[in-house]
Amino acid sequence: MSSLALMRWLESAPSRYDAGMNAVTLGRVARLHDAVAKAAAEVPARAEGSGAPRVLEIGCGTGAVTERLLRSGLDVTAIDESPEMIEQCAARTDGCGPGRLVLVEQTAAEIDGFDAESFDAVVLSLVLSDMSAGERRFVLDQAGRVLVAGGRLIVADETVPGGAVARTLYRLACGPQAAAAWLLAGSVSRAVAELGRLVAEAGFTMLHSEHWLGHSLELVVAEKER
Repeated sequence: MSSLALMRWLESAPSRYDAGMNAVTLGRVARLHDAVAKAAAEVPARAEGSGAPRVLEIGCGTGAVTERLLRSGLDVTAIDESPEMIEQCAARTDGCGPGRLVLVEQTAAEIDGFDAESFDAVVLSLVLSDMSAGERRFVLDQAGRVLVAGGRLIVADETVPGGAVARTLYRLACGPQAAAAWLLAGSVSRAVAELGRLVAEAGFTMLHSEHWLGHSLELVVAEKER
């Protein structure tokens, strides 16, 4: 299964994004969102002066993960470059506490403006696949900078399955959808190859991972060195 093209098309219309993503991933995206929020909720607060754990969510989209984080009592700073997505997220999370929310319209590349060691967890859900290899490295490096020692990196995304047969089938399925994405939205996302290795190369220690849809969706939880 490759949902890359359809993801890109859905991202261009926030009002249909949630329903479309659920259909594209055969309902697995809700499990992924639940797993991301659960991993974040297990992070102890370490940032100085913070009662609840402080989470930086990069690319909040319509707020599916944001809502879950807030309901878990986490204090969330959520960023997205799309004003329409920010609007959708604000409406979705209005009054859903008990966590506190700060919404910021900015790109992932601008997280270098946050103070060092100011967050207990950094969350990226279906975000890295929208970036180039260089952008991924930069964002992961900056995630390490803004995390406290022992802080958690929680990454969920579409990944290229391991194994020659699985990869071949994946790429065969991906071709027509990539063409459709270019026609519908003018751009194509890039599934992440070896997500765990990418996270490890950024200096994080792997804690655990989960997979869905034949390893084409993956969650990685890692820790910054203490």
